Amino acid sequence: MPIMSPTTGSTASANLLVSNQASGLQAILHPLVLLSISDYITRHTLREHEWPIVGALMGQHNGREVSIEHAFECHLSAAPDTPYNYRLDLPMVQARIEQMRTVHKDRNLDFVGWYTLLPSTGPTPELTHIHNDILTYINESAILLGFHPSEVLDHSVGGKLPLTIYESSCEVDDAAKVDNEGDKTMDDGESQSQLKLKFRELPYTVETGEAEMISMDFIASGSGNAALVEAPQAAAPKAETTKEQQRKGKEKAVAAPESAEGDAAAAPDEKDVVLSPEEEDMLGALTAKANATKMLHSRIQLLIHYLERLPPAFVSGEDPTATAASPDQTTPSHTILRQIQALVGRLDLIEPSDVDAFRKEMLQEQNDVHLVSLLNDVVQSVHQVRDLGRKFEIVEGARSREQRARMQWEAQGTKGAAPYGLQGAGIDIMM
Repeated sequence: MPIMSPTTGSTASANLLVSNQASGLQAILHPLVLLSISDYITRHTLREHEWPIVGALMGQHNGREVSIEHAFECHLSAAPDTPYNYRLDLPMVQARIEQMRTVHKDRNLDFVGWYTLLPSTGPTPELTHIHNDILTYINESAILLGFHPSEVLDHSVGGKLPLTIYESSCEVDDAAKVDNEGDKTMDDGESQSQLKLKFRELPYTVETGEAEMISMDFIASGSGNAALVEAPQAAAPKAETTKEQQRKGKEKAVAAPESAEGDAAAAPDEKDVVLSPEEEDMLGALTAKANATKMLHSRIQLLIHYLERLPPAFVSGEDPTATAASPDQTTPSHTILRQIQALVGRLDLIEPSDVDAFRKEMLQEQNDVHLVSLLNDVVQSVHQVRDLGRKFEIVEGARSREQRARMQWEAQGTKGAAPYGLQGAGIDIMM
């Protein structure tokens, strides 16, 4: 089920670049775009680059619907005459766009917009020259995806993503409209000079395909394995001498018996545990499944909370406008309710109709697995008994031969030392 973004209108009054007009354009955001943007922001921050974070968005335009499917970083060139002191390197950006078009030729992907870091109040005047270059040389209907770093720390499960998508348009400035009100003799040049760049917030949904689910699961399992790798420690400024190492070793050996009694019941340190590659892969897979289970549980709780807060008049089938809505109640949405009904209708495909027969079949399969395991244990025990019998036969045969040889030697009455192999009372054979 797609995640719909809540609409916000508080930023329009605080930012002069944000327009109050509604837009009929709908955006569809894919999770791989968020992963690419997050990766670029992380690398940009760790490397402490001076230039701003600017990237391109690739997708499709389908009427009044735009999909955002891929993202990549853009090259910038120095420009002292701009507020950012940097400008888009248009030849390299256009070459990269052509490469992406060639790679994704089967899907007909094209440049649909760009992304950068923005405050929660909306776009700033410093980025208008970059947006104008994109509108002039690349795409005249490009959108802007603003990522809000300040909202990342305040992000909660099931809440709004820390980003906003904007559509740009040229609108008449409200201040100029008031000043020239009543003047009917303005020419086209004056009216064009009053047009200013404005940004309108777009509603968006998050959709995930099967290929993206596989990629995200692989990334989640890889991050679980990467968390097990310890960061390399910094080298010591000066190497220790052999005498110092011996002295520290003696001190540790002396202190070990004193602390052995107190640490006898303590658990082993987690840093000393070395996992095999198979165990790391299993741990990563279990971590990914645990995270998926937590996300599923949070989504189910969100749906339950939404259904519990519906107005009683709407649930009973009465006219919801007859009674006043309470502040604690949610606004009914027929689209969301249809999606919930479709989700509930698909549960019959997951849960079998005959539960008793399903449980009986599961019990039979479980018993078969246990029986195979017991047979394996019996076969292993038989092999061990056979090995033990063979070793016992070898030992007893050698001992009996030694006894017969000793009796023959004593019967002959031969004087002198006993021959080699008969000295001693027994025989020891290492198996």
